[in-house]
Amino acid sequence: MTKQEFAKREKYLKLNDEGDFVIDYDDNLEIIDFHTHMSNVVPLKIIDPNQKGNKLKYPTLPNIENMDLSVPYWTKIDPDEKRKGLTAIVKFSLEGYSILKDMVRGGTYDNCFKSQEENMIQTNVVLPISTKKCDRSMEALKAAQAYPDRLIAFCSVHPHDPEMKEKVFKYKELGAKGLKLKITDMELKDDFKPVVELFKACYEAEFPVLFHTGSLTHIKRENASNLMWKLLNSTKVEIFGELLKEVPNDFKFVFGHSGIAEYKLVAEYLKKFPGSYAELSCQSADSIKYLLDHVGPERLLYGSDWPALPQAITLSRVLIATEDNEEARKHILYKNAEKLLKDA
Repeated sequence: MTKQEFAKREKYLKLNDEGDFVIDYDDNLEIIDFHTHMSNVVPLKIIDPNQKGNKLKYPTLPNIENMDLSVPYWTKIDPDEKRKGLTAIVKFSLEGYSILKDMVRGGTYDNCFKSQEENMIQTNVVLPISTKKCDRSMEALKAAQAYPDRLIAFCSVHPHDPEMKEKVFKYKELGAKGLKLKITDMELKDDFKPVVELFKACYEAEFPVLFHTGSLTHIKRENASNLMWKLLNSTKVEIFGELLKEVPNDFKFVFGHSGIAEYKLVAEYLKKFPGSYAELSCQSADSIKYLLDHVGPERLLYGSDWPALPQAITLSRVLIATEDNEEARKHILYKNAEKLLKDA
């Protein structure tokens, strides 16, 4: 099957002149994309987002033969896939690095605004990714200051940063509307006290907090080495969902990617913790319907993870999942985001 044939088969998707997925929808939509990045907000060498001509490769998309939009992360699942030995670990690490490199190279203003216009998206929430040694919060704030009508900035403060609390309030004063973090239990060495302290600081600052959560649960334990198994499960939903017991129930926590393949567990946490939300990037229409059926539309957020993934694919899944519920569609596409951002 060619990419053109695939796009014709999938509802609400088409290809633009450059062969990229864009939305195919006739009416106007109001949309806030709650999960995006830019060239200068990830922990690699900064590339000026004003650069032009850097085409995105979308390396996280599988090839057409292996693409299945009916499952989270849109990849056909092989339950017998083996992830053992040093080669598997190196390949896993290189894939992650190549994604970050493409985000840096292709996450330019030109590409961002082109994607916004092609997909009827008014606003991107820009999420920096910081490490203990590399804080990218100011870069996100600069982007939002340069284009206040198109971009909204979160900050990103590592829980081991000795100035963690001071930075949270500093970035709030500078215009940040929340905090984003991608961290693993391996990096934390199973000590989650600093994360709880970060949560408490963000609660005091009235910040929503979006964490990368979830794992690909289809790989069998016996098919993975001990280290690979730990890598595959290092951001599983349970790790961060259980930490919500340590903060007030109305703490605004967003499960980034809705836990990928663990979206059903995310639904259970949303039932327990009324301040929590699920962001839908990389989810399928069926998994979005599941979340709608089990927690309702008021705590679901459209996000794409652009430029790592096209804005159009998750958007098309949201449109399919809400075809019979216009009010749910509005909540997911912009109303819930507006409320979270207004309260911050």
